[in-house]
Amino acid sequence: MYGSWFSLQLEEEGHSVDIWLMDHFNDYSLVLDGIIKPPSKARPNFTNYDLVMFDLTGRPKIAEEVLNLGVPCIGDGDLHSELEDNRLLGIQIMEECGIGVPFYESFNDIGTAKRFVKKTNKTYVFKPNGGQDQETASTYVSKSPEDLLAYLDKLSGLSKGVEFILQEVVSGTEISTEGWFNGEDFFLINGTLEEKKFMNEGKGPNTGCSGNLVWLYDQTNKPFIFREGLEKMKGFLQEYDFRGMIDLNTIVTDSRLYGLEWTPRFGYDASATLYTCFNGLGDFLGECASGGSPSVDIINTYAAGVRLSIPPYPSEIRGKHPEEVPIEGLEEDEIIKTTFLYDCMCDGSDGYMSCGVNGLVAVPMGNGGTIQEAFGKVHHKIKNIHIPDMQFRTDIEKSTTDRYRILDGMGWLR
Repeated sequence: MYGSWFSLQLEEEGHSVDIWLMDHFNDYSLVLDGIIKPPSKARPNFTNYDLVMFDLTGRPKIAEEVLNLGVPCIGDGDLHSELEDNRLLGIQIMEECGIGVPFYESFNDIGTAKRFVKKTNKTYVFKPNGGQDQETASTYVSKSPEDLLAYLDKLSGLSKGVEFILQEVVSGTEISTEGWFNGEDFFLINGTLEEKKFMNEGKGPNTGCSGNLVWLYDQTNKPFIFREGLEKMKGFLQEYDFRGMIDLNTIVTDSRLYGLEWTPRFGYDASATLYTCFNGLGDFLGECASGGSPSVDIINTYAAGVRLSIPPYPSEIRGKHPEEVPIEGLEEDEIIKTTFLYDCMCDGSDGYMSCGVNGLVAVPMGNGGTIQEAFGKVHHKIKNIHIPDMQFRTDIEKSTTDRYRILDGMGWLR
């Protein structure tokens, strides 16, 4: 149900949208209740649709079934799920395509990993395989060999004992580059800077995204970071007739790019933020999935978003997130385009309130011709929203702007 909010924008554009909620996601049935069309629990007849979208990977068999029926499909599939879930394979594909990667080793037991860390005496990132089943906190960037050794047993428990990778920490600036692929070429190339930690100055647990800055590149003059990274995947993606979005997360120095991981699905919250920059989302998605030449009506170059939440978020404790916490200050006419909603529902008489899913309530977003203008709109929205115990980072603009300037100064964005 993460992507249910997108249906509002698609319907506003005149498209007819149905949402299918699989049985094992029943706990999410109240997400956007009273805001979106009620989701169906009955398996749909896919041939009735012009486009099928998956908001997360992890159901590749169904996606491949849709494609075999001749129905355009994006967001999942065999390759999508492998790139998302099998981090080792993802890194190997980067190497095969000529994308540099930090030194790494894979392991399936903690004892061997400990001996490896002691022997090499280097600083590593712990990355479990397991995709959507893994908690965000199970990825860990250690500060030293000793730090990782002390925490490995805990990480093994968090990651449920799956195979994992230790990848050497590289000092640099992290940035994601996304393109939409229609089976032949890239479209709508864009960049994202996320702040993944829960608290200011990069403190606290990992949330995946606490806020972001997104921008569209000049599509006729592709930037250096794209040419050194994602563009090298073109032949590989053509071979597999890949359709949809694909994001390469990297860390760069003044002279080198290192690939870290793939996101071949909608990004949360970066996709929602990006879509504030243009009109014509539905037609764009359909053209891309069908192998056409997608285009959009661009409104602005930059967009930003800041995640609003309530305790105990970011802890993911099923059944412990409060329901019916009032949410005041949401403007109905802004929800469709510039306020991403998740842990939220609407009662006609009582207004907006939390639905008790995970505490990720909303992401106010703004776009502009400059970074400052985009964030200015976000800050204005946040001032008008009132939620008891509301949590959010106040340094997203400064941290992402600083990183953007570093990257631009090194020439990666040109």
